[in-house]
Amino acid sequence: MKKIIFIIFISLISSSCYNENLYTNYYSFDNQIWHMDSSIVFNFNSFESTDINLNLSVSYTNDYPYQNFYTSYSLLDSSKKIIKSEMVEFQLFEKKYGYPMGSGIFKNFTVDSLITNINPINKNSDYILLVKHSMRDKELNGIDKIGVDFISK
Repeated sequence: MKKIIFIIFISLISSSCYNENLYTNYYSFDNQIWHMDSSIVFNFNSFESTDINLNLSVSYTNDYPYQNFYTSYSLLDSSKKIIKSEMVEFQLFEKKYGYPMGSGIFKNFTVDSLITNINPINKNSDYILLVKHSMRDKELNGIDKIGVDFISK
């Protein structure tokens, strides 16, 4: 009986902490090359949320030539008005010893980070997220894919 009460208690606590995943998507690059003039476009709907966390993931290989990665994003509402726009830095390789950061093994690794909290956001509205790399190279090698997660708080 105590086990059943304990299981119910734990499940109630864990369900109250649950954040709803509104949208997840990944974009894979051909031949692991991201061209400077290419903006990656993600479309999503806020549904019933008014407070959203935006997570960005970068999947890369050992072929990436630098230790860090700069990306810029712009979040637009349905009328194409920019809500938020900024540049973000990802540390892909450790500065002193050069080992890859994030999760992964052998040649492929992924670093993900909470980029921003969007609050307030309109319920049941369409939004567009534009992501581009902000490095100086016209063709950035070693980036396998980029992913986004919009999570309702």
